[in-house]
Amino acid sequence: MIRAICLFVAAMLASGASWAQATYPAKSVKVIIPQAVGGSSDLMGRVLSEQLAEELGQSFVVENRTGAGGTIGSAFVANSPPDGYTLLMVDQSFVLAPNLYKTVPYDNLKDFTPISEMGRIPAALVVNPELGVKTLAEFIAYAKANPGKLNYGSGGVGSAVHLATEFFARSAGIQLTHVPFSGGGGPMMSAVVGNHVQMVLTAVPTVAPFVKSGKLVALAVTTDDGKRSPTLPDVPSMSEAGLKGATLYFWYGLSGPAGMPKDVVNAVHAGMQKAIANPKVRDKLEKQSAELAANGPDAFGKLLQQEQAKWSTVIRAAGIKPE
Repeated sequence: MIRAICLFVAAMLASGASWAQATYPAKSVKVIIPQAVGGSSDLMGRVLSEQLAEELGQSFVVENRTGAGGTIGSAFVANSPPDGYTLLMVDQSFVLAPNLYKTVPYDNLKDFTPISEMGRIPAALVVNPELGVKTLAEFIAYAKANPGKLNYGSGGVGSAVHLATEFFARSAGIQLTHVPFSGGGGPMMSAVVGNHVQMVLTAVPTVAPFVKSGKLVALAVTTDDGKRSPTLPDVPSMSEAGLKGATLYFWYGLSGPAGMPKDVVNAVHAGMQKAIANPKVRDKLEKQSAELAANGPDAFGKLLQQEQAKWSTVIRAAGIKPE
C-alpha cells in the first residue's frame, strides 16, 4: 500500500514537472541586447521579441545593456538562472570579444546555450566616386599599385566593420589603411561621402541610400557565390566580380545561459521559426537586406565555433593586440 502511494506521488510530481515545462513561458521573458539602441542588433532583437510575444503568449521585454564591446550584457545573461527567462541577442561582437580583450568574465562557448540563428545581413564595398574606379577588379588593381594609400573607415579598432575589411583585404591580397571613427556608422559614412576616406565595407542597408542617391559607388556585395542582394540588385557578388573566398555576413541569433532545459530551448526555437515565417516580420527585415533562417541549437552552436576561429585568425593577422 505504501509503495503504491509513493509511486502515485512520484508520478504526480513527474507529471507536474512536465506540465510546468510545457507551459513555458509562464511569465515575462527578458531579452538582453548588448548593443546600443538603433543598431542592426537592436532592430533585429526588437522585431524578434515583439513577434515572439505573439507566438508564445507572454511579453518579451527588450533591455539594452551596453558597454565593453558587448561583454557587459553577455556577462549578465551568463550569470542569470538558466530557466529561459533571460535571453541574449547575439551578433559578431560575441565571438570577437574573447580575442579583443585580455579578460572576459565568461567563456562564450561554454557559459551559454545556443538557441537559434535568426538571420544575416551581407556587406557592400562602396567607394567615393572621385576615386575613379567602377569595378572591383579596378579597385583591387589600384590598391595593388598603391599599397597602403587607400584609406577605409570603421566604427573603431576591433569593430565588425574593421575586421570585415581586413578579411576582405587579406582575401584580395591588398594593403589598406584603417581610419577609425568614434560614434559608429554615422561619422564613418560621412567620411567616405566627403572623400576623407576612399572606401567602406559595411552592412548593405547602411550604404544603400548613398548608393541609390549617387553619392557612393557600390563595387560588390559579400553574398554567397552567384547570389545578389535584393536591396542592390545591380551590384555583383564578390565572386561574380572575380574575387573568390570573400563571402561575409553580419549574423544575429539568440542564446541563453548554460544549462537551459532542452524543452525550453525547443520552445523558444519553435517560436523563432514561427516568428520569422510571419509575413510582416519577413517584410520588415528583408527591407533591411536580412536573409532569415531560424537554424536550430546545433547549427547555431557550430556557427559560433566557426566564427570564433575565423575572426581569431583575422584579428591576429591584423596585428590587433588584446586590451
